Formats: sequence, structure tokens, C-alpha cells
Amino acid sequence: MSSPLKENRGDRYRMKRVITQLSLQKELPKEKESLINRIIQHLDDGDVDLAKRLIRNNYPEDDVKEELIRKIVNSRNNFAVTQLIEIMAEFLTPLDTVDGGTNGTDNNFNKPRLKQNIKVLRSAIIHATLNDDPETLEAILEVGEKSSKECFKKLIHNQGLSDENEKTSRMNPMIIACVQDFCRCVKLLYRNGFLVDLCKEDLKQIEYLITMDHVVANDWHLYYSLYLGSKHINIEAELGTKTMKRQTSFKKKLHQYVDPVDRYLKFLAFSSPIYISVTFVETECTNFVMDEKLLKLNDPIRKAFACATFAKYLSTTYVQQSNEYKKVGRACKEFTEDLLDQCEDMGEVKLILNYSNSEDVEQCENTNWNVALWEGHKEFVGHHYYQQFIWEKMTGDTFDWGNYFFFWKLLLIPAYLVLFLLYPFVIFLDFFREADILFVPPVIKETEQKKKTSVMMSSIVEITLHSLAGEDGRELVASEEYGYENQEGRVFGYFRERIHRPFFRIFVHIAIEAVFILSLIYSLVDPKDKKFTAETHFYDYLTYGLFMTFLFEDIVEVCRIKWKFFSSFWNSYSLFTHVLFAIGGVVQGYGFSIMDGEDARNLWGGNHPANVGATLFAIASTMAVVRTIRWFLLLRKVGPVIICVIRVLKDVVIVFILFIILYIGFSLAIYAMYKPFRNDKFHYPEQTMYSASETFSSLFWRFFDPGEAASVEIRRNFTNQEIEKILKEADPSLSDESIQNMTQTASFSSFDIQTREMIEEGTRSLEFSHFVGIAFWAVYQGIVAIILINILIALMNTTYTKISQVSDIEWKYSKSFMYAKFLPPQAALPPPFRWFYYLACLVRWLKNRRRSTPSQPRNVLEKQKYFELLRKLTKTKMQLDIEDSVEDDFDDLRKDFKNVVNKDVVKKLEFLEKKNEELSKNLLSCQQDNSLILNKLEKILLKLEDKQEESNA
Repeated sequence: MSSPLKENRGDRYRMKRVITQLSLQKELPKEKESLINRIIQHLDDGDVDLAKRLIRNNYPEDDVKEELIRKIVNSRNNFAVTQLIEIMAEFLTPLDTVDGGTNGTDNNFNKPRLKQNIKVLRSAIIHATLNDDPETLEAILEVGEKSSKECFKKLIHNQGLSDENEKTSRMNPMIIACVQDFCRCVKLLYRNGFLVDLCKEDLKQIEYLITMDHVVANDWHLYYSLYLGSKHINIEAELGTKTMKRQTSFKKKLHQYVDPVDRYLKFLAFSSPIYISVTFVETECTNFVMDEKLLKLNDPIRKAFACATFAKYLSTTYVQQSNEYKKVGRACKEFTEDLLDQCEDMGEVKLILNYSNSEDVEQCENTNWNVALWEGHKEFVGHHYYQQFIWEKMTGDTFDWGNYFFFWKLLLIPAYLVLFLLYPFVIFLDFFREADILFVPPVIKETEQKKKTSVMMSSIVEITLHSLAGEDGRELVASEEYGYENQEGRVFGYFRERIHRPFFRIFVHIAIEAVFILSLIYSLVDPKDKKFTAETHFYDYLTYGLFMTFLFEDIVEVCRIKWKFFSSFWNSYSLFTHVLFAIGGVVQGYGFSIMDGEDARNLWGGNHPANVGATLFAIASTMAVVRTIRWFLLLRKVGPVIICVIRVLKDVVIVFILFIILYIGFSLAIYAMYKPFRNDKFHYPEQTMYSASETFSSLFWRFFDPGEAASVEIRRNFTNQEIEKILKEADPSLSDESIQNMTQTASFSSFDIQTREMIEEGTRSLEFSHFVGIAFWAVYQGIVAIILINILIALMNTTYTKISQVSDIEWKYSKSFMYAKFLPPQAALPPPFRWFYYLACLVRWLKNRRRSTPSQPRNVLEKQKYFELLRKLTKTKMQLDIEDSVEDDFDDLRKDFKNVVNKDVVKKLEFLEKKNEELSKNLLSCQQDNSLILNKLEKILLKLEDKQEESNA
């Protein structure tokens, strides 16, 4: 099973550092070592009494107990382990005050003995868990429960700790097993009552994420849901006050400090795929209705989603452990992918993805596929089963767009656009029927009709029986109660099927946006424009009407789905564009109105309302045209490029923020240094930084065009020595005295104009304050033009590389996100046709209110099928993980050893049998020979006796 620890060996080693403190062999004197070895030898030989005697004589020594337990458990001799636990439990089990003869004062003596027994049992369980030895662990748990039930219950109550006050969760055997991916040990421990004791605050938040009836739309929604209102500053501790009168007004208690390392290890174990799987598979379900709540809490897919989302929250809250929590989240996402991989057909995929823990069928928005999409589980959404599922939701079960030739596809698109124009009339006619053509898909409608047919048939039978009995009055009531059309008409059935085919809604939305862009172009170009006259034409009305309906729909969607609206970049982009359109149009209209319809914007100031409104409208027009590139996200080749552009813009924003900080800092410093030279064209000829506005403007544009060192040069007069040198170079025939006289009198009329101008202009000053200005200018341009620009390029390259590596997943996720926008019923009627949808909602609400029909509850049988399927998938996944684990490799190795040993034993037994047969044959032949010899001897003896008798005679 995938685990974040497998990706980072540092985390695994850090956990093992604590584990090996128990696993290390303790340095004991030779006498104690020999004592421990003798006890182990006696237990291996079955001499329990001798081992018990040695243990009783040396039991008070804790180091002997710990080392004895470690060696016995590491030996993997289950008989010796169980005997040792029984012996120790016999010594430490508290005496019964009735049968044992102790009085009430001895209870204080029994408490330390109970604690010692808990330590012994805990030590054995932890060592068996560390060794990943489920057989020994099972034997220890069985013996512990049988021999000392009170001790075992106390250990379970403390979750593997010898004392409730013991803080180190790394000694919890369940956490050790979960972190190290010991699947079989996790099963055994869970069955015996061991759990991961997650922090109460974290457990409450995860359960909230699992059971909530909506989805976490974006990061802001997540932080608002989990953070705001749940943590408060302890004012008493911060300010040192003794009382807090408003302390009780808080809805939640003050946040208590939680050890971050302990929290991380507990959360790591709790969110491990093994623990999530075991808690669900081991959940007993005898009565589904009674156990449904428990099954929902242990739903592995929902639980993994919740842990991944909460890990994202923790990674931003606890920055020091951000990477660790991100790895935990990735492991949870991989686990959900693996579960989806176990599905065998699309029926199982649909059952998994369509499940929702909400009770309302029509209003539910937290189906599994919706949760994965809105909470950003991109790998799960990018899974090929999920992609096939979302594609079938877009096209329907009976329509295969891929099987059509390209020519027929081109013909189908305009045909559906023409068909769309008939939707409002069909919807209006449906108002006089059931007003559900927009809301009930064909499949659900067919199911409802079948149910109604079965109800009607049973009612007809009942009416017939009553009519035969003479109860004629009941027939009228029944006919009124069950009167309806048995089958939907062909026309409405045809349009219902087309309306609920979301794939063609995309082309309708594109066509309407194309009409808007076309009308916008006409409004900007204005071919019917007359000079100095503000006129409004039909294309202006069309443009204003379309963007106002778009803005209205954005506002409605913000009120309806709230946080979910801002999950998409394009939703926020469109809302801002439409707001700019509205503001620009209103301001521009106001500007023309105050000028009595005159259009002389070239003569008006730049701050005139008409010019301001026209500028805002032009900006919004640019954004509206650029917005059309979002449709190219649906194309496989162009989509990843657009995603990279959007992601790169984030890097630009980061670098731009850094630039603004540097820009403000350097601008203030340079302006302060050059402010004294305002209007002093001799010392500062360029006058580039003579004012704050000029300084800020110059430094801003240097970001795009570095250079122009003269902009910060300060000039000074030449010294006498420098002037003499210049004059000497200009006229070498002059004597030194004449040059000195010219310098002192400043009379340079005898020289050429170039020499005179050079002396009058002076030279660059490199004095301290003047040099610092030049240095600041150089440093600023170096940082901006060299460092920031290259950092931006590096960031963009890194972002592009990251996106290109996962371009397929990113593209599939963005495409699925766009598909999801066309699935709701209101998407069948995009603005400006959305008014028919609102009218249909009103009519349907009135009809349902008159009928008093409650919302349709979810089918309990479908839920039961979902959890049964999920149990099967989880078991399959666990079995695959066990087969791929090291545990299974060791099991296979043990089997191979057994097979090898068995083969040798069988061969030896066959050889012994053959030898036995040969020996038996040899024995038989020897017996036969012996009998012949005995017969011969008897005959000889008889002859000897006869001869002896003859001789005596």
C-alpha cells in the first residue's frame, strides 16, 4: 500500500530511531545474560516450572524483564512467548480482595502491580509489532486477554500506553504498524480494540469534512470553514489579566497547545491507506439503516478525500511540516485512485462516483465526482475511469460523438443551434404540463413513469375488486388520484433528450459569446459614427444588453453557489470584465449626457467622464476578447499551453511585487539625493530626478530599458590645475605664466568655442554624495534588469517544466472543470435566455407547492449497493497490497522453505520405507532359514537320542 514514508526515507528513519530504542539489546552483566538464556532454554524445552522458578526469583529487575521479553518475542517461538506472558501475568495479576484474602488497604499495593503487568504486555505487543510478526502478535493478544483481562482492558483504554499520562504516541503499537505499513498487524490490533487516538480538534474537523452536505470550493472556503471561529487568542495569557468576563461568550474553547510532532505522527497513522481500509472493512453492518452513520464516517473514499483536504490545510497552517503533510495528502489521493482502479465495469464506476451522503437527490452537490473535482483532487479526476464517466454525463448514454464522421459533426452543430431556438417555446408549453422538462432527465423520467405505472396497475386491480363488491364511489377518487399520461409525447420526449445532452450546450454558449464579440466590435468600430455627434445604434443596444445580462448572471451565481464561484479563474475574470463594462458604460453615458449628446472627446480633458468611461470600456473589451481563449482548454494540444500561461502569470505577480518594493525604496532614496539640484542646470544638466513624479517615472521605465547613466550625473567646475591642463592641451605654444594668468582672470576668449564650452560645462563629480547617486542608479538597474528578470525567466521555466510533466492530468482536470459548468439544468439556457429557466423554476415551485410533494429521498438500496461494492474494492486493494508487500514475500519464503523441507522429509521417508521393506524381506528369509535349521537340528537330535538309547540297550 502506498505510503508517504516510501517516498522519503528520512521520515521512515526518523520513526525507526525511536523504535530501535526498544529493539536494541541492553548491555547486561554476564550473570543476567546467562540467566535470561537459561530461562529461554527452559521455555524452549518445555520446562515451564524451572523457567517459572527462575523468573520468580529475579522478577523485580526491570532490565531483565525487558531483555527477556525482547529476546523471546524476537525468537518467534509462539509457545515460549505465550508461556512467558502467562507466567508474568500470574505474578502480577492483582489479588481478589474476596478470594485472595486481601483487605481494602491492599488495593494501593495492587495498582503498581497492575501497572507492571500492563508494561509487560505492552512491551511484548510493541516488540511483536516491530518485528512485523502477526502470528506472535496474535498469540500475545490472545494470552493477554485470557490471563489478565483487567490488564488488557486497561491497555486498550490507554491505546497501547502503559499510563494515561504517557505522552509519547510513538509507543502506540497501532501508530507503529500504520506508519510502517504492517497490514496484518494493523488488522489484529484493530480487532482487539487498538485505535489511532487522533487529536480531538483534528478528528472533529475531518468528520466535518466527511459528513458535510456541500463541497469545499477553494482554499479560501477551506480556511474559512476550518480556521475562522475555531481558534482564539488567549487574551488572559497574552495580557496577564486574571479574569476574562467575556470568556464564556466564545462559541468554542480556547485553542490548547498540541505537540506538533505528536500531532503529525497521529495524523500520519490515521490517514494511512491501511488504517482507512481496515477501519471500513472491519466495520460490522448487521442493519444498514442503523449502521449507515458509522459507514459514512468510515467511507474510505470520503475519508481519504477529507484527510487529503485537511492535510492541505495543515500544510499551510504548520509551515515547518508543510512537505510532510503534502506527502500524506498525496498518499491519500493515490489510495482513492487505486480504489477506482479496482472497478470492473462502468456500472461500478458510476455507482462509486454518483454516491452522495446527502438525502436529497435533486439538490445534492456533494457526490464523489463533485467532491473530487471541486476540492482539487486532480489525479483522481484525471483517472481514465473518471474521464469516461464525465464524458458520458456530457454526451449521454445513447449518443457516441466519436463514431460520427467529421462532415456529420459539422452539420450537427448548426442543426443543434437551430434546435436551441425552439427550446423557449417548448419550455413555455411544458408549463401547462408538469413543468419538469428542464429539471428531470430522460432516464429519471422513465423510472418515474415505471413507478407510476406499477402504482396505477395496483390501484386498477383494487378499484376493480371494490367495484365488484359494489363500491362504485371509489373508482372516481382513484381515477382522480392516479390520473396522468402514461407515456410522454414524442415531441416532449425528443426535446427532453436533447435538452439534457450537455455536450451541445457548449456550442450554444460559444455561439452566444461570438455574437457578443461581433456586436462589441461593431460598437468599438462604430461604422455609422458621425463626427461630433453621440448616437446609439442597434449594435450598441445589443452589446449593452448582453453584457448586462452576463453581469446579472454572475451576481446570481455568486449568491447561489457562493464560494464555488471563485474556484475558477475564469469566473472571477468574467465578473471583473462585466463590472468594468458596466462602470465604463455608465460613466461614458453620463459624460455624453452632460454635454447634450455632443461627441468631441478629442477636445475634452483626459479626466472627462466620457473619456474615462470610454477607456474603461476599451479595457473591458480587451479582456472580453482575451477571455475567448478559455474555449481552447477543451483542445488537447492547446489546453496545456493556456494552463502554463495562466500559471506563469502567478510568477510574474510575485516578481512584480518584489520589483515594486525595490522600486519604491530606490526611488525615495534617489529623489532625496537629487532634490537639492532642482533647476540647477549647471550641476545637474539632465534634471531627470528634479521632482518626485519624474523620479518615480524614470525608475519605473528603467525596468524595461536600463541605461542612461547621464540621468544621475552631477557636474562640478574644473579646478585651476584641470583648467591649466586643458589649456595646455588646446594650445601647447602658451607659456605656463600666461596659462596661469588666463586661469586666474578666467579669460578664455582666445581659445576656440569647443574649449570654452568644455570649461564652462565642468566635469562629472565623483565626490561621496554624488558618487553614491551614480552607484544607487547602477545597483538598482543591476538588480532589476539582471537579477529580477533572470529570476522571472527561471521561475517561468520551472513552472512550465512542472506543468509539462503533469500536463495530461492538468489538462484533464481543467477540461472536466469546464464540463461541470454545463451539467446543471440552468446551463441549457445561457444568458440572455436564462430568464426562461427562472420562469420555469417559479412555475415548478408553484406546482410542487400545490401538490405538496416532498423532495425525493435517495434510494436506500443504492446506498447499500455502494457500500457493498466499496467493501469489495477495499478488500481487493488490501489483498493486492499484501501480495506486493514485504510481508507476503516473507510468507512466500516460509512456504518455499516448508516445501523444500517437506520434499527432503518425503524423500527420506521413501528411502526408509524401501529399507524397511528390504529388511522385512531379509527377516522373512532369515526366519525361513532358521526354521529349516531348527527342523534339521530336531531331526539330528532325535537321531542322536535313538542312537543313545540303542547304545544303552
